[in-house]
Amino acid sequence: MSRLRLLVALTLLAAGPERPRPLPIPPLTPAAPPMGSVPADVAEAAIAARHLPLAARMEAASRPWLRRPYALDPIGEGEGTDDDPPARYDTFDCLTLVEETLAFALAGDPVHAGRIRQSLRYGDAEPTYAHRRHFMELQWIPGNIRDGWLVDTTRDYGPTVRQEKDVTAATWKGWGKRGLFELTDAELPVGKMALDVIPLDDAIALADKIRPGSLVLTVRASRRAPIWTSHLGFVVRPGILRNASRRGYMRVVDEQMATYFEALKTYGKGVVSGISILEPVEQDPRNARVVR
Repeated sequence: MSRLRLLVALTLLAAGPERPRPLPIPPLTPAAPPMGSVPADVAEAAIAARHLPLAARMEAASRPWLRRPYALDPIGEGEGTDDDPPARYDTFDCLTLVEETLAFALAGDPVHAGRIRQSLRYGDAEPTYAHRRHFMELQWIPGNIRDGWLVDTTRDYGPTVRQEKDVTAATWKGWGKRGLFELTDAELPVGKMALDVIPLDDAIALADKIRPGSLVLTVRASRRAPIWTSHLGFVVRPGILRNASRRGYMRVVDEQMATYFEALKTYGKGVVSGISILEPVEQDPRNARVVR
């Protein structure tokens, strides 16, 4: 299990009023599928929808996973530091749900989904724990924008607040939870964290206007921790967010975005600064960017 994802989830949970007891990770049912091995219901849904626009493909590909249980970081590299399987479809956390959905929706054929997942998670690097994009603001978001999978569309929706932080070796050294990460000092990313953020009150007002297919990120206020994104999901239809939710549900659900944003306000003043929005980029041909 990636200790970063564990930390992110526990950090948000500590801030909010609802603290459901985490469920144990379900036993693999059946054996964990290897990269590229696709359950029949997921393959059928993806194939049936492949003529549709990208947002509709995302909804269709992820529909079989509705009500699947939540588990903190059920995936790994299958060996080494994190020996959890690289892919499984019986349980999800918020990021693995998004990665799997994008992989199947962007693939021209479901057999290529594993390669797209690998690119989202590792870029062009070898798929090892050290190369995984553990840190959203420093690795996952900028890496996938740079690789052409995503584009930041937050500013399309009106005024934003720019949230920035310089992360240095001293940042990591001075952070009390540094020991949670099984990375050497040299493997920890440094540089500028930067996100355009829509404040929560504005996000509530425009919840029904966020385009289907968009990824919606919950952004914490900038403090000492080099982590801001505490949750993400994607819009399946106007006003509806599909996400692997730990906030009361403990499973993959569709929920009203405005209600979710209102709930974030109960975490306390200054805990959540707002949301950021990313959109996946249609590939032409769809599997052109897969890792070869």
